[in-house]
Amino acid sequence: MYGMRTRFLSVIIGFLLVSMGISSCLDSETVTEYSTDATIHAFSLDTIHGVDYPFEIDQLNNLIYNPDSLPVDADTIIDSIKIDVLSVLWSVTSGDTVLNTEAYHNLLPAMNATGQDGIKLLVHAGDGMTTRPYTLQIRVHRQDPDSLTWVHMDTVADVFTQSVNSGEQKAVLMGQGLNKELLVYTSPTQLYRTSANPGEYGWTAADVTGLPAQADVTSLLAFGGRLYMLASGDVYASDATGTAWQKVEMLSGNVQSLVATLPDNDVSRQEATLIGICQDESQENVFCTITEKQLEEHAGWTLGEKVPSGFPTEHIYYANYTTGGGAAQVMVAGMPLNGNEKTVAWFSNYGLDWASLETDVENMWCPAMQNPVLLYYAEQFYAFGGAMDAIYTSESGIGWQQVEEKFLLPAEFKNKRSYTVVVDATSEDAVSAADKRDFIWVIFGGNGTPNEVWRGRLSRLGFERE
Repeated sequence: MYGMRTRFLSVIIGFLLVSMGISSCLDSETVTEYSTDATIHAFSLDTIHGVDYPFEIDQLNNLIYNPDSLPVDADTIIDSIKIDVLSVLWSVTSGDTVLNTEAYHNLLPAMNATGQDGIKLLVHAGDGMTTRPYTLQIRVHRQDPDSLTWVHMDTVADVFTQSVNSGEQKAVLMGQGLNKELLVYTSPTQLYRTSANPGEYGWTAADVTGLPAQADVTSLLAFGGRLYMLASGDVYASDATGTAWQKVEMLSGNVQSLVATLPDNDVSRQEATLIGICQDESQENVFCTITEKQLEEHAGWTLGEKVPSGFPTEHIYYANYTTGGGAAQVMVAGMPLNGNEKTVAWFSNYGLDWASLETDVENMWCPAMQNPVLLYYAEQFYAFGGAMDAIYTSESGIGWQQVEEKFLLPAEFKNKRSYTVVVDATSEDAVSAADKRDFIWVIFGGNGTPNEVWRGRLSRLGFERE
C-alpha cells in the first residue's frame, strides 16, 4: 500500500500536542479534551463490476469482512482498488503507511483470509495515544457462482458395480434432511445404496425380495416415506429400505403408469398425493390419484380425466414447484414422443387433469430427446437427455432455450444414452454450507452401458453466508 510514512503522522501529532501546551499557557482556564474514540464506524470498497458489496464490522472481535462473497474474478480488481468509505475520527495505518481513500491499495493479502489472518489495521484516536487494531478479510468466491460444477464420483469411491447390466436401471432418493440415501435398482432383485451426504459416499449391495420378474424398475417412485413400483398393472410397495416388497391390493389392477407426486400445500389446500394412470371400466386410460390419508384408510384410486394423446407414459420425470402465489404444481416430461419434433412438458394442479405446455413458436420449443430429463432447479426448469450433449432451460415450461455457457453438461456425458437422474434438494432449515445439498446425481448404466456416477451442483447453491 502507498501513503505517507508514519513518521509524518508522529510529527503532526507532536505539533498538535505542542499547540495544546501553548494554548494552555495562554489561557489556563481553557481545557481542551481530545477524543479517545479509535473505532472504525464504516468501511466499504469501490464497486466491483459496478456492484457495491457491503462490509460488516464485528466490533467485538475487531474484524471487518464482507458477508456476501465477491465474484470469482475479483482478485484481478482488489489488487489495486480504492477504499470508498473509511469512517474514523482520526486516522488508520497499516504497517508503516497511512490509509488514504484517494489512493489505490493492494488488498490481495486479505483475500479469503481466515482466523487471525488478513490485513492488519491500526486506528489512532484524536488524543494521539489511544489505538485499536482491526483485521480486514475479504471473501472472494473460488468458483464461478453461476457455473454447474461436476464431480466424477468414481474418483471418490468405487462405482456400485463393475458389471454391465443389459436391463434398465433407476435411482431414487429416500430420507429427509441430512439423512438421505441414494438407491439404484439394477433389477427387480438387486439394488445398491449409498449415503447422499458429502464425505459419506460409498456403495453397498442389497438383495430385493417380493417383486415379480416383470416389475418395471423405471416406474420406481418415492411417496410418503415408501417406494412404489409397477408390475404388469399391479402396484408394489416397500418401506424406505427398499428391500422387501409387497403387492398393494387396493391400488392394483390395470395401472398403466406411476406419474408423479404432489406435496401437501396450504395455499392450494392440497394433500400429499400420488398420481398415476389407470384404466376405467371402459378400458380408457384416465388419470388417477390417492392421498396419504386415503392410503391409511385403505381407499382406492380416485379417477380423473381421460389421458390426452401425447401425454408421457414411460420414463417419466416430474418436477414439483410452487406458483408465484404459493400454490403447488407439478410438471412432467417423458416418453414416448410419438414422432414429435418437440419434447413437450405437461402440468397439473391436483393430478386429475393435465394441460400441455406445447408451443408452436419457431425456435422456442424444446427439441425431441429420447428419455428426456425434467428438473426444477434454482427456480428454473431444465431439460436434457438424448445424446446428453445440451441442456435447455425455461422459466415456465413453454418457451425453451439452449444453455450456451456455465450451466452445462460435462463433455464426458456425450452419447451416453442410458441414465437415471435425481436431485437432492436442500431442506429449508439448512444454514451452513455442510448442510446444503442441491446436488444433481446422474447415474449412467443399463442397456449395455457401463456404470458411472456423477454429481453436479450450481456453485452458488453451495456457498455459505458467513
